Amino acid sequence: MRVTRTILAAATAALLFASAAQSEEPSATLELLLSAEDEATTDSLVSELVASGVDWATLADALEGMTFPPAEASGEMLLMHAVCLDSVERPWVLVVPPGYDPSVPTPLLVGLHGGVSRADIEEDPVADVRENEYAWLAAEHGWLSMFPFGQAGATWWDEVGMANIRDRIRDIKRNYNVDDDRVWMIGFSDGASAGFLHAMLKPSDYAAFVALNGHMGVGSLDGGLALYAPNMAATPVFATTTFDDQLYPSGKMRASIEMARAAGADISYREMPGEHDFYDIEPELPAIARFLERHPRDPFPSRLYWETATADFGTCRWFGIERVTLEEPAPWHVDHNVTLLDDRVTIGFVPDYEFEGRGARVGALSEGDYPASRMGLQSGDVIVQADAVRIDSLANIDQWKSTVERGDAFSMTVIRQGEELVLDGKLPEPAGYYLFKRDVPSAAARVSFSANRIEVETSRVGAISILVHPDMIDLDRSLAVVVNGETVFYDRVEPDVEFMLRNFLENRDR
Repeated sequence: MRVTRTILAAATAALLFASAAQSEEPSATLELLLSAEDEATTDSLVSELVASGVDWATLADALEGMTFPPAEASGEMLLMHAVCLDSVERPWVLVVPPGYDPSVPTPLLVGLHGGVSRADIEEDPVADVRENEYAWLAAEHGWLSMFPFGQAGATWWDEVGMANIRDRIRDIKRNYNVDDDRVWMIGFSDGASAGFLHAMLKPSDYAAFVALNGHMGVGSLDGGLALYAPNMAATPVFATTTFDDQLYPSGKMRASIEMARAAGADISYREMPGEHDFYDIEPELPAIARFLERHPRDPFPSRLYWETATADFGTCRWFGIERVTLEEPAPWHVDHNVTLLDDRVTIGFVPDYEFEGRGARVGALSEGDYPASRMGLQSGDVIVQADAVRIDSLANIDQWKSTVERGDAFSMTVIRQGEELVLDGKLPEPAGYYLFKRDVPSAAARVSFSANRIEVETSRVGAISILVHPDMIDLDRSLAVVVNGETVFYDRVEPDVEFMLRNFLENRDR
């Protein structure tokens, strides 16, 4: 395992300096700080440690050498609950592998489910995870695995859902010896679309992503987020599609993969027979495990490309874009996008998956201009017929969809409050769309470091930040930061204990 020290920071505009401090062992104050739950206590303990004069190297050693308690239960699935950003408590499941050793850094697999826009969460999360092949794959290889649960209002591409994933990883790192350089994300369908999203938007926690039968643009199209394919050069992605997938067939998704690869994305891609069904790609699990184990994170890559439309998603590994300007882009800063054809038959409702009677009950209407809202379909309606197809279950909805095309008129018979109604609708015509939305300008940077010299080429970048680490540069020598050919900083970087502490508490990354 590669030993790393807690990240130190320097910015081109204002570097953080600390006075020379005497070296002494961190006191029990550090232990209290690492378990602090509220901001006031954290601030007080950080101030106390800084005032104690502990030097940065001693502090780094203490954080690297953290000890962890024995697992609450190994070889079991633990049901947890957490209050999310929207003040709603949601479940999540942690699976601790048999033989987990708290003295050994252990990989962590983050598994994301599909159908994340449904209204309700699984009634029995543990039973759901018990049937999840990712959990068994992780246990077989001795990895920790974690399964958050999302829903409408807390999807994998909105603020609540993304923070839920991030915060659950932090929770696990508080109590388990997670190998920071072997945290991986895997998902099918919506979970796969989230894998693409995180690879392009928030990859710093992760070593690799697995996106099984997902859509690269969902986080942009449904989440309104600005995504950039070249960002996937920073973290490898293993992606699959199947030929007869009802949502994202290989024939339609291939163009986005080819575009991303041409833009520099590191994608291992496989097409195979099958539909939108995890069991069609289950045979790939051994290859997926080998892919993950071959791809630990490099926290300090010597070269990076990063593009963003906002400072909220401006950081990748050790480099950050802090401000976007409206200047003309550099010649090398080009938009990588592709047009796709939307000819899917989508009615625009979320089914009630718990409904056990005859028909398909509407759990909620999807947001946006869909046939469901235009024809007057309502939450709670039970669909019992679509055109001439009798609807006994959700499976019959898919059967009916295979009989119609975009642009067709159709009718649905529903039961509403005991009354049978016939609703008439029309499917929209096929339409082209861009894979990624483009509403605002982006900034981009190409950066590298070697021998105490950091080179930065920028396009529409107004300010940057650089996280400096002793595995990157020699702290006893001056660091040169050169931006677009101009030296903007040349001096020694002095470690800052307060920054180290706050950075660690934010990221829980040793």
